[in-house]
Amino acid sequence: MSIATQIILPFSSIFPDETPKEVNEYLQGIPKEILMTAGCFFLGFNNFGSQYSDPENFIKMHLGSNSAQIEEATKNIKAFLAENGYVTETPTILFVVSSLRLFEIAFQLDERKQNKTQKQSELDIFKAYLVLNGKLSQRSQTISQIEQLFHGHKRTAANLLFNQFDRNDLINYNKSELYSTQLLRAVMFFEFLIQREDCYLLLQEFYRYFGVKDYKDYLKRLLTLAFAVITAENEAHTDIRLDDDAQVYFLDRLAINNIEIIDDFDFKAIRANPIYKVADGIYRIISPLFAIELIYNGLFWKFKEVYNQMPEHNRPKNLQGLKTLDFSEKYVLNSILRKYFGDRYIQKTGKELDGRYDGAPDYYVRNLDNIILFESKDIMINAEVKESLDFLKIQEALSEKLYKKANGKPNAVLQLIKSITKILSKKQGFDNDYSADEAIINSVIILHHRMFNNAGLNKFINFWFQEELQILKDQGFNITNVRPLVIIDIDTLIFNQDVFADRFLDLELCLREYQTNYIGYSPETNRNSNSNGYISTAYKNSFLPFSKYLENKISQMDLPPIPREVAVKHSQIFN
Repeated sequence: MSIATQIILPFSSIFPDETPKEVNEYLQGIPKEILMTAGCFFLGFNNFGSQYSDPENFIKMHLGSNSAQIEEATKNIKAFLAENGYVTETPTILFVVSSLRLFEIAFQLDERKQNKTQKQSELDIFKAYLVLNGKLSQRSQTISQIEQLFHGHKRTAANLLFNQFDRNDLINYNKSELYSTQLLRAVMFFEFLIQREDCYLLLQEFYRYFGVKDYKDYLKRLLTLAFAVITAENEAHTDIRLDDDAQVYFLDRLAINNIEIIDDFDFKAIRANPIYKVADGIYRIISPLFAIELIYNGLFWKFKEVYNQMPEHNRPKNLQGLKTLDFSEKYVLNSILRKYFGDRYIQKTGKELDGRYDGAPDYYVRNLDNIILFESKDIMINAEVKESLDFLKIQEALSEKLYKKANGKPNAVLQLIKSITKILSKKQGFDNDYSADEAIINSVIILHHRMFNNAGLNKFINFWFQEELQILKDQGFNITNVRPLVIIDIDTLIFNQDVFADRFLDLELCLREYQTNYIGYSPETNRNSNSNGYISTAYKNSFLPFSKYLENKISQMDLPPIPREVAVKHSQIFN
C-alpha cells in the first residue's frame, strides 16, 4: 500500500522532432461518429490493470503492429523518461481525463464527411490524444508555487493533493465497491423521501416522468446499465441492445436537457447522460464510471429536473438542502454510525442536539473517557477550481468548505475545535461524565463525495487543525490527548459497515492506528526503526487517505468484501 506515481506521456515523448498542432486541426476531416466511438473505446479500458496502460500495447492496439513505428516510439519514450529524470514512475498514454475530453469535443461537433484514410484518421486521433495529455500535464508553474509557499511535510502533502485532485475520483475506484455504495445510497434516498409527507407529490411525479411503478421499478431498469459495465468481459466500449419498448422509453428519459442542473461537477454532459443512442434499440455506454454513478449521484439530478417542472406549492421548499443537510449530513450519517456502534457507549445524534446545544457536533460518541466527534459535510469543490492549475485556488476552496468561510464563519475544522474547547473546559451541556484531563478526543470529518478521497488531503487539512490546537494550548488548555484529525468518505463507511457491525474491527481502534502510524507519522517523531526502507514506506503511507489504510487492513484479514445489505436490496428490487 503506497503512493504510485504515473507519468502521462505528452506529444513530445513520442514525436520529439514534430511541432504539435491544435487538437481540432488533427480532428478535421474525421466524422463525428468515428471520434465518439474512439472516445468510448478509450473510456472502456479498465482503470486498473488494463493491458493498454503499457504504452507499447496501446500503440499496437491503436496504430497496428508496425514494428518500426513501435520501435521508434519506444525509443523516444525511454529518452523522454531519462531526460526528465523519471526513474520510478510508470509511463502511460491512456488517461481517462483525455478520453473524456476527446469524447466531449467529438460530441459537440457538427456532422461532417470523412476526407482522410482510416490509417491517417487513426494516427491523427492518436496525436490529438497526446496533445490533450500534454495540456493536462503542464503543472510546473504551480509546483514551483507550492515549493515557495510550503516546507517539509506540508509541501509534500500539497504536491500530492494538487497532482491528483483533478483526476482522483475519475481513476481511483473499484467497480464492485462503487456499485454497492451507489445502490445502497440510492435506496436510502428513496426510503428517506418516502418517510416525508412534503415529498409525496415529488415522488409520484418522478415515477410518472420515468414511466415506473415505484422506486424498485426505477432501480431495476437503471441497474441494467451498471450490470453491463460490471459484467463486461472485454475492454473497450459496451453496447446495450433492447427490444423492450418500456425500457427504451426509460433510457431515452435518462437524458437531461439542461446540464446546468449538475452544479459544480466536471464533464457535466457525460455525467448527466453517460449513454448515447447509436440506433433504434441500441445504446452505447460512454463512461463505465459515470454509468455506475448514475445510480445515486445521478438520482438527485433526475429529481431536480422533475422538481423544477413542478408547481411551487406541490414540492418541498428546498431540494438542495433536503439532500445535503437532512439526508446526507443527518439521515445517512445517523443510520450508518448506529450500525458501527450498535447500542454501545454514549451516543448523541445531531438531530438530538441541534437547537438545544450551540455548536454541538453532528454525531457524538463516548466510551468511558474516549470521545469521538463527527462533523458531516456534503460539499463539492467547483469544477473550475478542481481543474485549475492554481493551487492557491484549490487551497482557498478547501479552506472555505472545510476550515472557515470567507465571512469568517467557522466550518468543519473550527466547529470541531469549538467542541474540543467545550470538552476540555467541561462546558458541554449534554455530557460531562468524563475526566477532562484524561479524555482522549478523536475528531472526524465525514465527506460525501469521492473527490476528497485524495492522497495528501487529510494531512494538509490536519495542519490547519494542529495550528488551531496550538492556539488552545497557548490559552492554557491541555491538548495532550487530542488526536490528529481524520477525514473519512461516506462510501468507505457504507461499504465496510458489516466488518464493524460484526465486531471484526473497532472504529475507535482503527482511528488510533491510522492517527499514530499514518496521518500522525513523521520520521522525526517516530523512531520505531532505524531502517531507511521502513521510514521511507511509513512516510509515504502517512499521506494516504483513511480508505486506503482500511482497505489494506481488511484485505489482510480476508473478510467478506461486499456488505450483506446489497444482496438484501437486490432481492427486494428484483423480487
